[in-house]
Amino acid sequence: MVSDSLISSYTSVNRRNGREVNPISKSRFGNLQLNKVNPLFIFKVAIGSAIAIVIAEASGLMYSTSAGIITLLTVQNTKKETLLIALKRIISFLLAVIISFIMFSSFGYEPWVFGGFVLIFVGLSYLFNLKDGISMNAVLMTHFLIEKRVDIPMFFNEVMILCIGMGIGIVINLIMPNYKQKILQKQRFLEEEMRKTLKAMALALRDKKACLIQEGPYENMTMVSDSEHVIIDFRGLDNMLEDLINKAYEDAGNTLLSNTRYLISYLEMRKHQTDVLKIISRNIMEIPVLLKQSIPLADFIDKTADSFHEMNNVKELLVDIDDLYMKYKEDKLPVSRDEFEYRAVLFRILKEFEYFLQIKRNFILELEKDE
Repeated sequence: MVSDSLISSYTSVNRRNGREVNPISKSRFGNLQLNKVNPLFIFKVAIGSAIAIVIAEASGLMYSTSAGIITLLTVQNTKKETLLIALKRIISFLLAVIISFIMFSSFGYEPWVFGGFVLIFVGLSYLFNLKDGISMNAVLMTHFLIEKRVDIPMFFNEVMILCIGMGIGIVINLIMPNYKQKILQKQRFLEEEMRKTLKAMALALRDKKACLIQEGPYENMTMVSDSEHVIIDFRGLDNMLEDLINKAYEDAGNTLLSNTRYLISYLEMRKHQTDVLKIISRNIMEIPVLLKQSIPLADFIDKTADSFHEMNNVKELLVDIDDLYMKYKEDKLPVSRDEFEYRAVLFRILKEFEYFLQIKRNFILELEKDE
């Protein structure tokens, strides 16, 4: 008996009136995408910027508010990204100090001299891939212009502002959510969703309103009728995969030491398999009748669904699919054009499903080779 949740994964298509009945609607509020907002990131940036300014003021530094801006610019989405940006900005700062010292000492503290500094600094920053430090260090160099001096006390002041701003940014960025457990939990949901999709495909192969089984003369065969058919809705699976892959990449960026390549590779493999399932689903819809050959294929898809698991190396399933090929070779030849065309589509489904299994097999072999 097929469960209600499985039946609800279908979208009915009425062939007679050509209208698609879509039970799932995605609500939007204008062009706003509130799910893209990260409250923790915003909160950390706000608190970190305030703390940086307070520390800079308590240290008696001039232009202490710049420390808060540097914190704001330092905090990135991941720990690795934050550390990489911070390193580039330190190099960029040293480059900016050298250029500003040469320019201001040679031509004076005038606006046009600062414009010349910006011209050279921005050009070199793009040349050496240091563009992440342009805006922040350009602001710091304006302090030399305002004070009309580039000496040791001013250099020390700017270094302290830079260290406080970036230091607070790096520290608060260590407070990153660990998505590992949540990803593993959603991964199990993903596997269950793919299992349901496979069950739905097996049902779609069997659940035809007409039958074309080769049991007698062609004239005794039941021909296709004008009826409703079902297709499988992949939107929930696609959304789950996209969310999981994004979370996995973010988690990888927040994990400085451990190897996170497996999880990303695994999810990319499942995404590849899902793309193949979409092709199979479209092929199933091209067969409007029940064929005798559809039944063993549907049974095999059911068996795949029952054994669908992260640790399944699919060796046994690939052996079974070879047996299925042999079974089809022993069948009687088609006796009508319709049956020939439908069985050709069925063979295409079998080939695609073999590819579906081979994707997982290749993934396992790559893991074994790496180990």
